[in-house]
Amino acid sequence: MSAIISNTTGNNALITPVRLLYHHLMSFPTATSALAAWISARGLGSDTIRAKVMEQAYGSDVATRKGAIATRRVLLTCGPHALSEATIVYRDYLLPAELRSQLRSTDLPFGEVVKSLSPSRRTTFASLIAAPRTVISHDPIRSFTPILELHATVTTADLGPIARVREFYGAYLLLNTSFEREHAHVLPRNGEVAET
Repeated sequence: MSAIISNTTGNNALITPVRLLYHHLMSFPTATSALAAWISARGLGSDTIRAKVMEQAYGSDVATRKGAIATRRVLLTCGPHALSEATIVYRDYLLPAELRSQLRSTDLPFGEVVKSLSPSRRTTFASLIAAPRTVISHDPIRSFTPILELHATVTTADLGPIARVREFYGAYLLLNTSFEREHAHVLPRNGEVAET
């Protein structure tokens, strides 16, 4: 694993925007809602966030024997821009039939599909993947460059834990992000997580 995000790691001009992104993500119930607010505030796009589904699979929940466990690997995009990659392992059998159908047949992000369930997230791991030496250009063709990895559990009051997610956020999100000293909090060290 590469350097863990901390208050003292690397170049402040690059680490600080990642720290801001991290704390922004912590203040929203889903990654989709957090990304929508982030890109809107920074003028990074006005298109609806979509999930380009790269893989879907279904298996049985061996632990509970109650039903299907699904895996959905997606690239979240806004127009031509890649925002994040995510692998979501979710309890398909817990979700209402309409939501299961949307996840199987549409390009709606997981957070958008389950928002009617009033989900919350608990982050269990956060790590800096790489701090690019230069912030990426506005070239929409540029390949996805991950900068931040998060692991989280998605829970609802009625259903309990419904999903575990592993997310990689891309360098495109650092565009139009400046140093904001009032938000420069310490991020978790290896194996530690901030309360969410």
